[in-house]
Amino acid sequence: MKNTTFLLGILLFVFLSSFKTTDRACEYVGSNIEFIGSQTKKALSETDFNKTKFEIYKAINAIEKTKSKLKDCGCSYASKNLMEALDNLINATKISRIEGAKIFLNKALENSDTSLELLQQHHTHQSIYQHDRLSLNSKSPEASKLLDDRKLRQTIDTSLKAFETSIHNIVTTVDCEAAKKYLLRVYSNCETELLNEKLSEGKKYYNLRTKAITAEALKKLNCS
Repeated sequence: MKNTTFLLGILLFVFLSSFKTTDRACEYVGSNIEFIGSQTKKALSETDFNKTKFEIYKAINAIEKTKSKLKDCGCSYASKNLMEALDNLINATKISRIEGAKIFLNKALENSDTSLELLQQHHTHQSIYQHDRLSLNSKSPEASKLLDDRKLRQTIDTSLKAFETSIHNIVTTVDCEAAKKYLLRVYSNCETELLNEKLSEGKKYYNLRTKAITAEALKKLNCS
């Protein structure tokens, strides 16, 4: 009996560890960094300096909204590079000529790309949360919350199966350009929603998964 209880405890620990708050925070940070990178690219593509600055300020605002999640994620390497991107973006707004601003924008883009790469390698880094292990007591508030979160994610994953099927049908049956326009609109909407700090955990995960499904569909499009 004791051996069975011990085994169940170990299994519970492994089960719950895969859904830690830090992992969720890192997922949302990754989505935001992708948005920051895309806004920086838009700023680089503009020829009107006022439009360039508009895109820069959207990227800066996104970084500001990401700061709290960076703390929750605990990846100091990604955080350092993203803060360097912020400095370069701010410097780009202080330059009087678009040519000079683009020098800082290229640096900011490099910073954000590096930040995303480091975030994806976060599991290999020493996390500030390594000491924060959950109790094996399944009745603890922390364990109960993680179990509830997992059930919520499973419910959302199930609800998105119909959406995934619809997206597949769009990719395979709708005119390529029209499909691409629709998918980009969905993708952009998810990015915007994920920047909303007041979004519930359920809605955050819903938008994160919807964005991932849409991104995969966009890869399958081959518009000539």
